[in-house]
Amino acid sequence: MANVFHQALSIYRFPAFCATLVGGSTLLQLPINRLVVAIAHLTTSTLDPIHFRAARVLAKLLAALLSASISFKLINGPTTSSPPVGGRPQLQNHLQVVNPGPFDEPPETGSKHVDDATLGALSVATENLAGKSLDLTLFAVVRALDVVVGSIWDDMPAKAASRLRPIVRASPSLLFCFSAATIMHAWFYSPSRLPRAYNTWIAAAAGLDHRLLLVLRHARYGTWVYGKDTGMAPLLGSLCHDIGLPEELGDPAVTVPVPCEIVHMGCSKSCEKHALVRFWRGCMFAAKMYGPLQLFVVARHMWKKARPGNRLAGLTRPMLLKAFEDTVRSSAFLGAFVALMYYGVCLSRTRLGPKLLSYSTVTPQMWDSGLCVMGGCLLCGTSIFFEQSRKRVEVLFFVLPRAAATWFPRRYLPEHQWKEHLAFTLSAALLLTTAQRNPERVRGVFGRVLHGVMKMD
Repeated sequence: MANVFHQALSIYRFPAFCATLVGGSTLLQLPINRLVVAIAHLTTSTLDPIHFRAARVLAKLLAALLSASISFKLINGPTTSSPPVGGRPQLQNHLQVVNPGPFDEPPETGSKHVDDATLGALSVATENLAGKSLDLTLFAVVRALDVVVGSIWDDMPAKAASRLRPIVRASPSLLFCFSAATIMHAWFYSPSRLPRAYNTWIAAAAGLDHRLLLVLRHARYGTWVYGKDTGMAPLLGSLCHDIGLPEELGDPAVTVPVPCEIVHMGCSKSCEKHALVRFWRGCMFAAKMYGPLQLFVVARHMWKKARPGNRLAGLTRPMLLKAFEDTVRSSAFLGAFVALMYYGVCLSRTRLGPKLLSYSTVTPQMWDSGLCVMGGCLLCGTSIFFEQSRKRVEVLFFVLPRAAATWFPRRYLPEHQWKEHLAFTLSAALLLTTAQRNPERVRGVFGRVLHGVMKMD
């Protein structure tokens, strides 16, 4: 336990990062403001109120830039991991199976990792690669872009704004659909582009047998081929045995295409019934998360509204109904996400896809090597319409940085770290300055928390 606290309080850990970022951006304002005013006095003898206000804004921005730059250096500082023995770099071993068997993970297609040859040539150890703060950087960049776009929207002429308003209203839902499709596609085919904990959480919510996931990855890699014996029959054959189906149904050399009943994992032959079951299971999975959160909100409200002699003053019927509604809607949102993902796969590969495009045009191999997953990825994002409109932006800000992370390597050569450093410093400085000058511009719960932390009055 003492070791845990010692590591958490290290100057290179997240608490020190937050303290430096927020504390520095507030404490440095006064000396920087005096310096700016002193420099301004060199050019003019008197400063009017406008120049004083400009000096304060400039001081806030410079303090935020300096603290953001220092905090980035801290969070990317040395770790406690031991160096490679004898100075030899620890090379990556990321899915380097040349001829994968049916139960082996095939190599990822289009992996953005730094390969072993590059690491060896540069004598760079894996633990010395940059990118530890990539998720923080992308979060800051996404929120900063929202501030910039929102400011442009506020300054837009009324006539132009009225024409673009329908697009602006639809943009959170559209961006969520795009982000969800990107994340789920990466989860199926490039899991290394997502954080390990996020991969685990998606797998728990999806409840997909790993053998089915392997089939989809092998089909994309080219080792699962319909009408050809590539040694993959035991993969789905074992699943068929477990759910009480003939093992021949899972043999790609015999059954073309494999029926959706296997994808349903013995739930039902009907794709629609399977989707309903997945919806219910997804709702129950989500309720275990959202229920306790809503109980915490209710308890917090009761504590704030409590009066002497009446501790339950805040426990009103509207409050309970709202908590119940929020739990149900959020659970339905996640349940629909899971159900639509599964149903999109079935629609593409058997229900609708072959009726629109015959097997002579789009073969079963083409459906199962990527197109059916793409169909599910595109459809699952429409579950956002189950969520309340006021919460859609919050959900978007949760998934959009993770989607953006799939476009970049999670770890990269240290020589390119200056690009991330610059992006984080500018974005964080913009957010910190805006939170002090115009807190309404930083939207959502994050904006309210940031404004509360940055208040200096």
